[in-house]
Parts: sequence; C-alpha cells; structure tokens
Amino acid sequence: METPTYIALSRQLGLTRNMEVVANNLANTNTTGFKAEGMVFSEYLIRAEKPTKLSYVQDLATFRDQREGELQVTGNDLDLAIQGDGYFVVQGPDGPIYTRNGRFQLNAAGEVVNQAGYQVLAGGQPVVVNPEDGPLAVSEDGVLSADLTQGGNVPIIYGQLDVVSFADTQQLKAVGASGFTSEQPAQAVPLEDFKIQQRMLEGSNVRAVLEMTNMITVQRSYQSVQKFLEGEHERMRRAVNYIIPSS
Repeated sequence: METPTYIALSRQLGLTRNMEVVANNLANTNTTGFKAEGMVFSEYLIRAEKPTKLSYVQDLATFRDQREGELQVTGNDLDLAIQGDGYFVVQGPDGPIYTRNGRFQLNAAGEVVNQAGYQVLAGGQPVVVNPEDGPLAVSEDGVLSADLTQGGNVPIIYGQLDVVSFADTQQLKAVGASGFTSEQPAQAVPLEDFKIQQRMLEGSNVRAVLEMTNMITVQRSYQSVQKFLEGEHERMRRAVNYIIPSS
C-alpha cells in the first residue's frame, strides 16, 4: 500500500541531489577553470511478490563536463591557461592537486603559488624566481623564464611547469571549486603535446542559460512528485477511514 510513496520519495531524493548540482554549477559560473557537473540516475529494481518488480530511482553518480572554458585575456604575467588537455600541478597539504585554474602569483619567498598559497610545481619541485630579473615570460611549452625582450642577454630559466593528464579524468575527486586530487597520483602522465597561453585564464565552462533551464525543470518535476505524494496520502487516509470508520 505504501510502495508508490516509497518510489516517489526515491525520485524526490534524486531531484534534491540534482538541484544541489545545478545550484553549484550556477554558483561557479564565473569561477576560473571550473568544470560543470551533471547527474547520472539509474533504475533500481527490487523483486516483490512474483512476478512483480518495483522500480526505484537511484542517484548513481555525478559526471564532469570536460569541455574547455572560454579563454579570457587578463594581462597579468602569471595568469596562465592550458589549451587542450592537461592540468597544472600544485603542492597541496595532503599531496598534489591538479587544476586548470592558472591564476598564479609570487609569495614573499619568490615562489610561484596559486590563490590558496600552494606551490606550483615544475619538475616536481616548487618554482622560485627573482622578481628583480625582470618581467616573467612563459612559453607555450610551459618554460618559465625572465623576459628577454626587456634587454637581457642571457636567458634566465626557472623551470618547465608540470602539466599532466589522466586516462580517466572522471576518477578525479574535486577539491574546492577548481582543484582535483587522485587516489593514485602515479597515474598522472606528464604531457608533451599542450599549449600554454600567458596572460590569459580559462573561464568556467558552465552554460548559465542551460543550467537555469535545468533548475526550472528540476523544480517542476519535484513539485509534480510532491503533488502525487499529497494525493497518495489523501488516498491512503480515505482507505483507512473506509476500513476503520470513525465512531
């Protein structure tokens, strides 16, 4: 008798999770390097009285949209964007963090760090520069050096930034808005075929209009299920009153 209610509740739980994902996408519309997420639902069958099977909604997983975001010109020497596959590597408190957010800066020690203060790695080591050497230049293959166009005679190369990829990027675990970690860092493969654009950042790949449409669709679906549950509750109440008349 309560089976339709349980099935409808499983749908509502899935829609609630879906709304959380959509809301998070919209909240990160302007977050550098953010990758939008979507939901994966599946049918969960439970055998009841033969030959009946009950079909519930199962919130199976989320998936990450790997499309590149639009490149935005900033003019800052340490704003970097990767064209194509790949992630920058920064040293987090619990191991490497992989990110497409190339908004970097120098700390007091002259180390290249991200906005959280984590060191950007080149050859597996932090990159240390001397600001007095002149403006910084980053080549398309990630070599960080003093800008020789400013009159210098001898190249001052600080290192080549680590850019890595994974065979299955969906296995990466999100950390913050635009960072990822891997349970198996050894699976990170150094890339050779990539292009870095200096003084540019990769914007979020969230399509705001689409996400707003998704939000409206999810909300209407939730309201529809809620209306069904209210009707089911009323049906059960009437059935109980019919079987057990009030005195």
